[in-house]
Amino acid sequence: MTYLIGLPLLALAAVIQATVLARFPIFGGEIDLVLLLALSWTLIGEWQGGVLWGLMGGLSLDTLSGGPFGATAIGLITVTYLAGLTEGRFWRSHVLLPLATALLGSVLFHLIMLSLLTITGHPLDWVYSLTRLTLPAVLLNTLCMLPVYLLVRLIHNFAHPAPVTI
Repeated sequence: MTYLIGLPLLALAAVIQATVLARFPIFGGEIDLVLLLALSWTLIGEWQGGVLWGLMGGLSLDTLSGGPFGATAIGLITVTYLAGLTEGRFWRSHVLLPLATALLGSVLFHLIMLSLLTITGHPLDWVYSLTRLTLPAVLLNTLCMLPVYLLVRLIHNFAHPAPVTI
């Protein structure tokens, strides 16, 4: 079920992120919609599916970006894997913990992306990238996490209804 829901949703989110959201930066940062979707799927208890969503979303974004192919997928897989280490038990204990996950996951994702760009020979200014791109993106991702999380939870409940007991 993860494939049937995830692939079309993540492909659409990647197109929206690469086209619409990239055209309207807020305070210089952009919302990482695919990252938020993959983290949300991980946090609702689908910790193994979250890594798969990270892979599918990362490859979708990589096909639309000018950066090294696979860099976004590596970043998303790493972040969703680390978020899923507790297998969802810790993150479901409080409503504000997804916000902390978005904050930490966004910072780690951007650090991984900047590192991979540097390793592959793309020149970049780390100070500018961290202050003018990463910091606003982390703030936006943290603010947008709860609506995305609630949407993904609704999708998950629709796809995996609770068993009926008599």
